[in-house]
Amino acid sequence: MNKQTSQPVSAHASPLLDCADAYRFRYADADRDFFDRRLRDFLPPDAFDVHAHLYDLRHLAPQASAGDFAGSPRIDHDVLRRSMQQWMGERVITEGLYFPFPVRHLEPRGANDFLAAAIQGRAHCRGLMMIRPADDPAEVEAQLRQHAFAGFKVYHVFAAREDTFFAEQGEFLPEWAWELAEQHGLAITMHMVLPRALGDPRNQAYIREHCLRFPHAKLILAHAARGFNAGHTVEGVDALRGLGNVFFDTSAVCEPTAFEAIVRTFGVTRLMYGSDFPVSELRGRACSIGDGFFWLYDHNATWAGWPHAQPQLVGIESLLALQQACQTMHLKDWDIERIFGGNARQMLGLNRPTGEGVQALYREAKSLIPGGTQLLSKRPEMFAPEQWPAYYEQAIGCELIDTDGRRFIDMSHCGILSCLLGFADPDVNAAVNRRVNLGNMATQQTTDEVELARLLIEIHPWAQQARFTRSGGEAMSVAVRIARAATGRDRLAVCGYHGWHDWYLAANLPGQHLDAHLLPGLQPTGVPRGLEGTVHTFRYNRLDELDTALKHCGDDLAAIVMEPTRNLDPEPGFLEGVRARADRRGAVLIFDEISSGWRLCLGGAHRLYGVAPDLAVFAKALSNGFAMGAVIGRREFMRAAQDSFISSTYWTEGIGPAAAVAAVKKMKRIDVPAHLAKLGTRVLDGWRTLGARHGLAMSISGRPASCNLSFQHPQNAALLTLLTTRMLGHGFLACGSCSLTLAHEMDHVERYLAALDQVFAELAAAIAADDISGRLCGPVKHSTFTRLVD
Repeated sequence: MNKQTSQPVSAHASPLLDCADAYRFRYADADRDFFDRRLRDFLPPDAFDVHAHLYDLRHLAPQASAGDFAGSPRIDHDVLRRSMQQWMGERVITEGLYFPFPVRHLEPRGANDFLAAAIQGRAHCRGLMMIRPADDPAEVEAQLRQHAFAGFKVYHVFAAREDTFFAEQGEFLPEWAWELAEQHGLAITMHMVLPRALGDPRNQAYIREHCLRFPHAKLILAHAARGFNAGHTVEGVDALRGLGNVFFDTSAVCEPTAFEAIVRTFGVTRLMYGSDFPVSELRGRACSIGDGFFWLYDHNATWAGWPHAQPQLVGIESLLALQQACQTMHLKDWDIERIFGGNARQMLGLNRPTGEGVQALYREAKSLIPGGTQLLSKRPEMFAPEQWPAYYEQAIGCELIDTDGRRFIDMSHCGILSCLLGFADPDVNAAVNRRVNLGNMATQQTTDEVELARLLIEIHPWAQQARFTRSGGEAMSVAVRIARAATGRDRLAVCGYHGWHDWYLAANLPGQHLDAHLLPGLQPTGVPRGLEGTVHTFRYNRLDELDTALKHCGDDLAAIVMEPTRNLDPEPGFLEGVRARADRRGAVLIFDEISSGWRLCLGGAHRLYGVAPDLAVFAKALSNGFAMGAVIGRREFMRAAQDSFISSTYWTEGIGPAAAVAAVKKMKRIDVPAHLAKLGTRVLDGWRTLGARHGLAMSISGRPASCNLSFQHPQNAALLTLLTTRMLGHGFLACGSCSLTLAHEMDHVERYLAALDQVFAELAAAIAADDISGRLCGPVKHSTFTRLVD
C-alpha cells in the first residue's frame, strides 16, 4: 500500500507506511551472519538504545482502514525486540529511551498514551512524549506526570510552515518545553534542520543560549546533531564546547566522521547509541554529498548485477560507522560501554555512581606506590581524605569524569596550575596528535624546539638563548647548575618554592627554614649533609632578610633564586633592590615563573614589573599539561650550559615542544590573563559576599587569576574539608584555592557560587552548633607534607 499525504512527513515515513508490520521487514540469513562476524563482539551485552520509536500505524495513517494492515498496526516493544532480533540475535537491545514516530498530522495525546502502555512495567526503559508548539503546556505537564515520562521529543514537521526543513529550532521547540525541562530535569531529543544543520550559526547560537539558560535541562541532538553530512557536525560541534548539558545520539548516522568529531570535542561521555528503530530495519544508508546528504535505499538505486555490495540494513551501517569511529579514536572497552549504555543510564538517572570504586583504587595505590601519588599536591589527603576522587578518566575544558563516571567542574587547581588553556585544549591536542602520529622520538630532534626557542626569546627580548627539560623541578635544577657553572660559586639565596631537588631542600639542613615558603614540613631526608649551608632563605618583600642571606653566602654567592611574585605584589623598590644586589655581587638572578604560569602576563609575571632576570624558568602552563620545562637567559650565562654536563634523552622527545609551541601561539593570540582576571574577580567578590551573608570570618588572599581562602577559626582545616566534601556533592572540585582557565566561563563561576552559598550556610551552622568534625565523612585534610601510613 502507499499512504501518501499532502502534508510534510518524515524523510522515512513513506517507506514505513508501506509496511503492514515492522517485524515484516525483509531479513536474510546474511544479515545475522554479517552482524555475528563484524559487530557481535563490538556491541556490549547490556546496551541501551537511546533513540527508538514505538507507535501505532493508525496514528500515522488515520484515514487507513483495518484492511490496509496485513497484521497488527501496533509497533510496540515486543515488535521492536522480535524485529531487531532477526539480525542481532541474543544481543538484541531490550532497554532504551523510546518515543512516538513523528508525522505532521500526528495527534500526540494518543501517541503518547500508546508509548506509555508499551513500556509500562519495564523498569529500565524510559519514554519521551511527543509535543508540538501549539500544545497546552498545562496539559503536557499533566500527561508528563501521569506517565512519568523522562522528557520530550520535538520534530520539525510541527513547525508552522510548509518548508519545515528550513525551520529554526525555536519554531518547533517551544520555550515552555525548556521551562518544564529545567523545572523537572528532563531530556529533550531534537532533530535539528536548516540545510547545514550544526554547521549553521543559527543552530549553534540557539543551542548554546538555551543550554546555558536552562542548565538542568538535557538536550539530546539526534543523529549526531543531524550529522548525515558529517562535515556539518565537524564544522559546528566546537561551538558547543563547554556546555554541560548537551548530548548526541548515533541514530541512523552511517559515516564515522561526525562521531569522531563529537568524541574529540566532548570525550566519550556525551555520545549515546541509538538505533532509530524502525529506520534501522530499512536497507540503505545516508551519504554525505557535497554540502548536503542523500538517503540511498534499496528501492532508489539500481543494485542488480553490482558485484561489490548489496544494500545493508541501516542499523548495521550505523553500527559499522560507530565501530570505525571507536577504532580511529582508539577507544577502550570502558569508553565503548559508556557510549552503548553508561552515558544514557546516567543521564536518565538509572545509574548513579557512588564513588566507592575510585576510593578502593586509591586504597590499593597506597599499598603499591609510596605516598599514593607522584605529586604531593594531588594527594586526596590534601583535599578531603576518603572523599576526593584520586583518578580521572576524562578531562576536557574544565570538566572531568572520575573513574566511577561522576562528572565534576574543576574550580580548584586545574591540573596544579598546568592547564592555563583548559584540559585537552583542541589546538594543543591537535599539535600533539600530529606529532604522535608522525613519531615522537627519533635519532634527531624536531624543529619545534627551535621554533619554541624563537618564540620565547621574541617575548623576552632580554634573553638570547634557551634550554629545555620536561618538568619544572628539573628545569630549576638546570638553572641553578648553569648559575653555579657560570660564576664558579656554590651558595644560593632563595625565596619561595622551587621543587623537590637536593639543591633546594638543602635549605632545611638543619632546621625547617623553608616552612615560610609555601609548604611546611619538607624534610631533607636523603639530602646529602654536605650541602648544609649552601642555601640561605629570605621572605618576599624583605630586603633586610635578603641582606642577611647574602651575608651568610659571602663571596660564594652564585645566584639569587626567587619567584617574582606569588600571592603578593612586590613593594616599591623590592624587585629593583634584588636586581641591584645581584649585580653588585656578580651573581645570577633567577626568576622561577613556574607557578605564576603566565597567568598575569604573557611571558610571566616579571614582565609586569619591569625587572628582567638573568635566567627565567617556565613549565606548567608553558605546554598546557604536557611535560615541558624551559630555561631562558642572557647569553653570557647560558653559554655555561656547554661547560657543564646537562643532558637527557627524553628532553629530545617531540610531544613537549609541539604542545608548547601550540600553547604559546594561542596565548599570543588570546588575552588569557584578561579572561582570568574577569572570572577571578567574580570569584573573589562572591567569596566576600557569601562570607558576609553567612557570618563567616575568612581570610582571602592572592589575585583573581589564582586566589585562596581560609577560615579564621581554630578548625580551619576541618571547615575546608567539609567545604570540599559538600561541593563534591554539588558536582564541583573545590578547595581553599581557585585557579581558573581559559575554558571556564562565567556560567561555571555563577553555578559554583550558587552551590557555595548552600555550603557556606552549612559551615555557619556547623560552627554555631560546634559539630564541624561530626559532619565530616572522613579525616581532616592534611595541611603540610605528611607521611602516609603504610
